[in-house]
Amino acid sequence: MDASKAAETTESVGPNESAEIAEATETPLREGELRRRRKRRAVAALSVLLTIAIATPLAVHLAAGPRHSPRVQRHAPASGPVDVAEAARQAKKSGKDVEITAKRTANTTTWAQPDGLLRTRTYSDTIRAKVGNDWKKIDTTLQRVKGGYAPKAVNDPLLFSAGTGTAAKRASRDTPRTTLVVGTIANGSEADESWSQLVSLHTDGHDVVVSWPGPLPAPVVNGSRALYENIRPGIDLLLTARDSGYSHLLIVHNLQAAADPLLDDLNYRLSSPDLKFRMNADSHVVSAVDADGEEFATAPTPYLWDSAGEVKATIGEEPAATASASAPIPSPSTEHPTLTLPGLAGPQPGTHDRVLEATLATDNTLSLKVDKRLLNDADTVYPVFIDPSFKGHKRNWTLLYSKYPSSSFYNGQNFNDGTNEARVGYEADSGGLSRSVFTFDFDAKAHGSTVKEAWFYVNQTYSWGCSSRQYDLWITNSISGTNTWNNQPGWDHVINSATNGYGYRAGTCPDRWVKLDIKPEAQLAAKNQWGKLTMGLRAANESDTNAWKKFLANGESSPYIDVIYNHPPNEPLLSSMKLIPGSVCATGEVIPSVGKTDLTFTATGSDKDLNLEHVHLKIWPNDDAAHPVRNGDYTPNSSGTINVSVPWTSFTHGKTYTWTAWSIDTEDAVSALGPAGTNSLCQFSVDQNAPNSPTVESTDFPDPGDDGNIWSTLKFGSPGAVTFKPSGSSTDIKKYEYGVNSVSFSNPVTPGAGGIATVNVSPTHAGPNTLYVRAVDSAGNASAGTTYSFNVTPKAGLDLPGDITGDGFPDLLATSSTGNLLSYSADNRGDPHISTPGAHNNGVALEDGYWTDPATGKSALISHSTDWLPGDGITDLLARMPDGKLYLYPGDGYGSFDVSHRLDVLLPTGAPAPSTLTQLVATGDITGDGRPDALALAGQQLWAFTGYTGGRFADARLLATGTQWTTYDLVNVRDITGDNVADLLFRTADPDRGLLLRQGKSASGGGVDLASFATEAASATGHDVVYGTRGWARASYPTLLGTPDANGDTIPDFWAVGSDGALYFYPGQRATHGSRYLVGERSWDTLRALG
Repeated sequence: MDASKAAETTESVGPNESAEIAEATETPLREGELRRRRKRRAVAALSVLLTIAIATPLAVHLAAGPRHSPRVQRHAPASGPVDVAEAARQAKKSGKDVEITAKRTANTTTWAQPDGLLRTRTYSDTIRAKVGNDWKKIDTTLQRVKGGYAPKAVNDPLLFSAGTGTAAKRASRDTPRTTLVVGTIANGSEADESWSQLVSLHTDGHDVVVSWPGPLPAPVVNGSRALYENIRPGIDLLLTARDSGYSHLLIVHNLQAAADPLLDDLNYRLSSPDLKFRMNADSHVVSAVDADGEEFATAPTPYLWDSAGEVKATIGEEPAATASASAPIPSPSTEHPTLTLPGLAGPQPGTHDRVLEATLATDNTLSLKVDKRLLNDADTVYPVFIDPSFKGHKRNWTLLYSKYPSSSFYNGQNFNDGTNEARVGYEADSGGLSRSVFTFDFDAKAHGSTVKEAWFYVNQTYSWGCSSRQYDLWITNSISGTNTWNNQPGWDHVINSATNGYGYRAGTCPDRWVKLDIKPEAQLAAKNQWGKLTMGLRAANESDTNAWKKFLANGESSPYIDVIYNHPPNEPLLSSMKLIPGSVCATGEVIPSVGKTDLTFTATGSDKDLNLEHVHLKIWPNDDAAHPVRNGDYTPNSSGTINVSVPWTSFTHGKTYTWTAWSIDTEDAVSALGPAGTNSLCQFSVDQNAPNSPTVESTDFPDPGDDGNIWSTLKFGSPGAVTFKPSGSSTDIKKYEYGVNSVSFSNPVTPGAGGIATVNVSPTHAGPNTLYVRAVDSAGNASAGTTYSFNVTPKAGLDLPGDITGDGFPDLLATSSTGNLLSYSADNRGDPHISTPGAHNNGVALEDGYWTDPATGKSALISHSTDWLPGDGITDLLARMPDGKLYLYPGDGYGSFDVSHRLDVLLPTGAPAPSTLTQLVATGDITGDGRPDALALAGQQLWAFTGYTGGRFADARLLATGTQWTTYDLVNVRDITGDNVADLLFRTADPDRGLLLRQGKSASGGGVDLASFATEAASATGHDVVYGTRGWARASYPTLLGTPDANGDTIPDFWAVGSDGALYFYPGQRATHGSRYLVGERSWDTLRALG
């Protein structure tokens, strides 16, 4: 793009709405979206469990309770968060944008617009933090807490030392060191007294501790900063709290202090209970990574500079170099003199600076080599500043600086005490050329949408002069703490450009927000479901000093993107598409028939953006699609429903008709053809001689409603009355024939007066059931069948293993391609029937994506087996969620789980981080202590977590390790051989030994000896039994899931998803499996996980 075009497409504005940071309360219920489920569990003990403290290095108590994002509600009370529906209503009424406070996250804000569209603003930095259940504006002001000083409201908890109060000797490299563990850190004691714990950082479920080699005085605390004076004579240490991480400076005040031996051997000790530290040899960046190499925290390239430079700021404005975006600016009358030093702003034009050499020892001691030449140089201006820091954000922004081509300035660290300035272009005083790159989370709620507008905003605060110079906005590859000038992310293409001189002089060319169009890139991100957008700024002419510019990069002053988008409306649900008389939309082998009676077609449309305008209905004969009976748009009622009547004379005897409906919104976006969940359309036949398909009614087993959440008043095991009636003009009804969960129509019943018959029906299982009914006239003409579905309430009593519906049969859970949890009620053949929503938030339906990671699409690990403590007899769900944490979700007894009551599940010291788990199997009690257990794979390791006591497992035991475990799948951990001791059934990559059964050995105190699972030789028989031979490769059966006994022979069974997408049930036997049979015909391979 040339400069003239750039000038035409660039608009310089301020944000048209401020990102409001009002506090939000806990999400209330939605009315009308999902009826509240009746709870079968006692919840009084939950409050006790929520008081159990998490053992972390922080001495700050972390708020317990759910950490999931607030879910949208349909009709929130005024005192709670505003949901989509309420915001849309207010926006339409007021003509102004209204924030959907229920959709707030740490770095995003979403508004409903008067036109019905949604607008999401995403910052490259965080702007708010969750404190308990409330969103708070980020406040890094330090406050005294037990164990030290902590910021008031941040996303990653942080603790600064309150001072040691001891005269501990200084540690050297010759001093023996021991790595800190969680318990040691939490108790505030250290085995090596020569080290003082300086900082504790908790990020994404992991802990990082940095220790100082000597005693620490009590700090002078001012806002977000803690100043430790005279840690050595003439040397101060300054810590500044950030939202995720901290900045650190050693301030060397004079040449005499520069001669201190401390600077000959400047060491820091790093420790973490579950992260490893590694250093990049080129950039000297230190990364804290998990077992899979994922980065959770970084310490960018260490840096040193003096006070010779001049802080560049807009002429006519006072520079506020030492103030951060998130730190309160103290009153000058009370501010400590050291905190006003201009050099805290970092290297400026004219500064003398150096990159420090660094090494990381095997004991995680970080050693910095201070450049004594600079310290002793006659031109050096004191104080001198030395800067090693840690940052917890994995993605944010980075500065690329050519003067130090191997140095990392990730998230602004090491450029000063935590810079809030991004830079582009060349400045001649120091010969430095800069580029800046920013990462923006791309909201999963915009995936699959049509982007109407998308804009990039950046707050430009300085230019070399008022003369306009162009800089370009690029799409780049992702960034990390290892990016440097020599290791830049790929620069893909220019999106847009700006030409200006903003920020040089107040009044003439003052600071200004600059706005650039990024719609094509945002649409690409929405289409391809990207988890993030990474964009970079660089000067168009990188040798022109007039192109040097600075931008704010932290907090609400950081760059942000505004995306206005519209989703296509939702496909009408099968349960909402009804033919009257007849039945719910029939797509299978049983379709209704109609006679000489007028028909009413009902369908309900919906739109997640709440801008539904029409529902389109189309009806046509199968042999003449070019001449539809109806084909038009209809205006729905307030519930989104249309009811269209068509006279019987519009249909021809003997023909079969197809009908469908789809939704249309105000932007003319259309849904797929209904009904949802199938590629088939609704059909019916016209037989003006045979009777109409009958009407079915029942008060004992009522229709489940459009949302599927009306349940029977009778519990499973009790028969209920169901009434069959003639429909339309049918009068000659000799009998009705029906089947329960079967289309055999094997049960006849003779009607009484008026053609009405009432029968007692016994459902085959709890949860969803289906009744198939047809009418037969005196000539033997049978109508097409009516399909009647209903939900059966579980019976009282304890759930049996694997059962979540209370009918005594193990059931199946799955996560769908849209990130929802599905519940399948299975019968005594292991046949899972209709799926129902498997989770809710205190009775409120969850948005798509709760059970998947929006960035990767990976599913949560899910597993269910039995009731967990505190026991109420209802099966619960154990899950490792996309946030990398382990949770227990209480079952509600109706085949679903309430996420509002979820509990954090803690693992003992030494266990792998939950985020590293690759498979999770809830086993029930296999050790004989009466408490639930679990087995898990974490990469190459097999682990057992045992003795769950409510909130945590008592023990974590590494059973085996080796690369072979990365090729294994745990299938079942139950007594298969019949000796009352659990066995391990697992899948291998061996083509001739696909399924192996490892017999568990009885432990002396009861239960299984877990060591017998570790190796073949350690098992009860000393060898593995080949349970299944050939054909068990993952390509043939992508997913295997073990289950307790389903078919009543006391032997555990398992399900298998085939490469053809079908679901098969394999009956278990003592030494091998039985013959498989089909229980699910298609699309099972589209599910993300089974559990």
